[in-house]
Amino acid sequence: MANPIVSIAVPVAGIVAAAVGNKAAAAGWGALFGEDAPTVKAQKSAQKDVAKRRKQAKKDGLSKSEIAAIKDPEDDQPLWKILLWATISGVILQGLRVAAKRGAKSGAERLTSRRPRPNRG
Repeated sequence: MANPIVSIAVPVAGIVAAAVGNKAAAAGWGALFGEDAPTVKAQKSAQKDVAKRRKQAKKDGLSKSEIAAIKDPEDDQPLWKILLWATISGVILQGLRVAAKRGAKSGAERLTSRRPRPNRG
């Protein structure tokens, strides 16, 4: 049976690595492309914004063709950007998680393992 400290430290390290890696990837995306990363959160907020603009357009009495012209900017995203983000957020962050878990496991086991007494003699 594994040491309880190890069994707690390993998942926590994976979660922390995922959160830090995701923020770093989104910041790098913003620095490189000058736009928000196409995360699920960004896509949902863009959809809500478009729905809000369409609803306001209906209230303002715009025609159906003008309302239909209000589109989600996420729909105009090039395919290569979507694939690049999927690669970054999937493969690279998973590798970062695995590395953090392995490091936490070996580090915690090293700290909690018993060491033999030094020879005094």
